[in-house]
Amino acid sequence: MCFILAACRSGALEDYATAAFSVSGVKQDISLEDWKGGWASIVGGLNGKPTSQQFNMVTYILSALLNQAISDLSTVKGTANSALPKSDFTAKQIVALLAAYGLMEGCDADTVDGKHANAFAPSTHEHSASQITSGNLPIERGGTGSGTSADACKNLGAMRNVGGTFTGTVYFANGTVHYVTSAGDAHFKSLSVSGDISAQRVYDAVYNDYAELMPRGEQTEPGDIIALDTGSQMERYIKATNLSSRIAGIHTDEYAMLIGGNKVVEGQDFLEENLPDFIPVSLAGRVHTKVVGPVHTGDYIVLSSAPGVGRAVGSCESYPANKIVGYACEGDNRTDLRLVKVRVGGV
Repeated sequence: MCFILAACRSGALEDYATAAFSVSGVKQDISLEDWKGGWASIVGGLNGKPTSQQFNMVTYILSALLNQAISDLSTVKGTANSALPKSDFTAKQIVALLAAYGLMEGCDADTVDGKHANAFAPSTHEHSASQITSGNLPIERGGTGSGTSADACKNLGAMRNVGGTFTGTVYFANGTVHYVTSAGDAHFKSLSVSGDISAQRVYDAVYNDYAELMPRGEQTEPGDIIALDTGSQMERYIKATNLSSRIAGIHTDEYAMLIGGNKVVEGQDFLEENLPDFIPVSLAGRVHTKVVGPVHTGDYIVLSSAPGVGRAVGSCESYPANKIVGYACEGDNRTDLRLVKVRVGGV
């Protein structure tokens, strides 16, 4: 044993890998049949002892086969190192080299549930709204935070379009001017109704008269006394004078109620469409009227010679009822053209 170890130390281990045992020694040939038959065929007998030549030959063959295997491994190692240096021997580089030779088919995520990698979502990705078929998106993500329309409207502070019960005041437009209370009180700037209006009482109309739109015969302005143009075969109204026989009323812009005129298309302004063709004429109530000369409270107002202008009836004058415009609700001693409040038709 000491002799063998000493002999091993005389050369490097890799040196023995390049030379077969007893390559230079005396060996006895062994046939392939004897090699296949094993030790008994080579030596012979039950207690046969091999000669040194036979031992050399058997060991030589085994050593030569081992050396060949070592040589083949070295060749493979050298080829691999040439193709991919150790410093670049990473998973990414290996995958890239295999992919270049088409050896990565089915090697991604194909082993996960039998699906390819592109069938799985990356860690960071997006979805379109049409792809979301379950769950509730929160409001901050563009959703309603609810699975029902009622709860969605509640979360968003929105009004349902299929009816429901409001427990508080509903405001419209900007601010708090236009609203409907839970008690049923409605407050709006204006109201347009295509059907009928029925009410127990109508009040809070701070304007003074009831008027009708009558066909316009000429340009007039608020305060003008208006009469039927009896010289025309068509119904039309003009400024009245002391020669007029049919007083209609007074051009007003103070009406609390206005009737007549033509229907307008939805979205059009009623007055803007009708005033070019009609005069709003006061039929009842109190309205400011053009007068000249002194007027005392209670005086009857009749027509003057100036178109559209009235005057007070003198103390010694007498006029038929159809010539009286109304009576003055206020008076003064002025003589210039001005507006005085008159009770229309108050004869």
